[in-house]
Amino acid sequence: MQKGRHTCEQLKAIRKEIAKANDIDYIPSECHFQGLCQGSCPACESECAYIEQQLSLRKKAGKVVKIIGLAATLTTFPAQETSAQERQTMNSDSLVWENYMFDFGQIKPEAEQQIDEMAEFITENPDKLYLVIGHTDERGNETYNLKLSRKRAEYVTYKIRNRINTANTQIIPIGLGFYQPHIKNAKEEFEHEQNRRASLEIYNPARFKGKNSALIELAIFKGDDKKRLKFEKRFKQLGKKIYKKNLDAQYEKLAREIRKERKFFEKKRKN
Repeated sequence: MQKGRHTCEQLKAIRKEIAKANDIDYIPSECHFQGLCQGSCPACESECAYIEQQLSLRKKAGKVVKIIGLAATLTTFPAQETSAQERQTMNSDSLVWENYMFDFGQIKPEAEQQIDEMAEFITENPDKLYLVIGHTDERGNETYNLKLSRKRAEYVTYKIRNRINTANTQIIPIGLGFYQPHIKNAKEEFEHEQNRRASLEIYNPARFKGKNSALIELAIFKGDDKKRLKFEKRFKQLGKKIYKKNLDAQYEKLAREIRKERKFFEKKRKN
């Protein structure tokens, strides 16, 4: 029971932190649960749903969404013993920051404060692998938008690095073009604006599916140059496929192979 109560209190505290960071009215309800606490109950799940709904409304309104700490705070999980690998998965699945900071190729003046806050978060948590991911709206061709989103990510990464003192922290800029829009098939300008954004994330492969999973792994790949060229060739071949059945699964298979090779290379280098 003590473990469950402890988990419940931790999640409640982090929900309060997220609500405060996003100006969401939130007062945790007092727990009256009498049974064996597993770290979750209908009241907890209702509060999680409320926070998620409010964050979604902020996104739709084009506002900055700040998610500090564990992404697991917006879900609940049992308090039974977990392996180190499972704990790492829960602790690293985190979208730290997302900002609608671009307007027709120019960074918005108000984005500077958000970049300051990103840099502060990284300074306080330097031992993670961070991804700065650039996104575009759905107008224009694929090649142009991939390059544009990459430039946006590189620019934000540059601005962050100029604000932090932790030179060894890994921050990888990645462009996803229009592959991950907030609003699909956007028509109005305010909808396009919400797709032109940058996000700061703590790397977790479980967050990305299909083509995006392979793009992410290619961007952070470390290893033999010949292997990289081989992976890039396979990625391009998948993009040319006319028969699209199970294409997402094929991209994800490629992503797993790239990730496996990178881990092998990193382990070999350490030894």
